[in-house]
Amino acid sequence: MNLGDRIASLRKARGWTQVKLAEAAGLSASAIAMYETNRRHPDGQALHKLAQAFGTSVGALTQPEPKNEVAVTSHLNSARPLSPSSHPADRGLTTLTLSRDEARFILFLRMNPRAKSFLESYMFAEDAKREQLEKTWRLIHDFQV
Repeated sequence: MNLGDRIASLRKARGWTQVKLAEAAGLSASAIAMYETNRRHPDGQALHKLAQAFGTSVGALTQPEPKNEVAVTSHLNSARPLSPSSHPADRGLTTLTLSRDEARFILFLRMNPRAKSFLESYMFAEDAKREQLEKTWRLIHDFQV
């Protein structure tokens, strides 16, 4: 994964738009778009600002992530205003390491809120109902492949 893809991936994992990342990093939205499409590469100062906005180090931002793992930062107590220059723990954030499949699943749920009711039905269903839901899920999957 190249730096532009990494920036885009970290931004999307947080549910941020390019404008929101630009505001958090003190950069322009067009610069963010150019970084993500690899038409331009951030200089040292811009890398530092991006790392601060993501709550990580420049090294972690520029080094490839371990295979099959994604770091996700989540807001626990967002009553305080977020300052891009503070440490994630100081901002009421926690960082979790998820597998790529787990991160994709969470992203899927965020993008498809109606899927939550299907999953809740599955989790709390009796065995017979669960088998029926699994059969339905396999049918849906088979039609998509």
